Amino acid sequence: MTYARFLGLFVVLPILFLLVRYRRTLSWRGLAPLGLLLIIVYAATSPWDNMAVKWGLWGFDPERIWGVKLGYLPLEEYLFFGLQTLLVGLWARDRLERVLAKKPQPVSQEQKPVRAERTLEPSEVSP
Repeated sequence: MTYARFLGLFVVLPILFLLVRYRRTLSWRGLAPLGLLLIIVYAATSPWDNMAVKWGLWGFDPERIWGVKLGYLPLEEYLFFGLQTLLVGLWARDRLERVLAKKPQPVSQEQKPVRAERTLEPSEVSP
């Protein structure tokens, strides 16, 4: 499998799914933090990833990449940085929005868990 096909199947398709699913709640203002996060991800990841390939810690099969390289990394690796950040960012954004939108429910006396206190047996404490 080529790197581009991997990105398409396992990163781009899930991103498209999330964009369709959350299309009603997406806005440029809500996505702005992802732009900042992308800048941080590229600034933090590009240098050490380039050095790791330069030093031979890992590499990329020329048969499985497009052949366009920026530094020591193929274009697909840079796409992976950004697309993976978008995938996780879209998912996390929606989850946080749902959690923050929930109003705390008052806990009634009936809902409070009953805590039974008892003395632990020696077999429960030691192996």
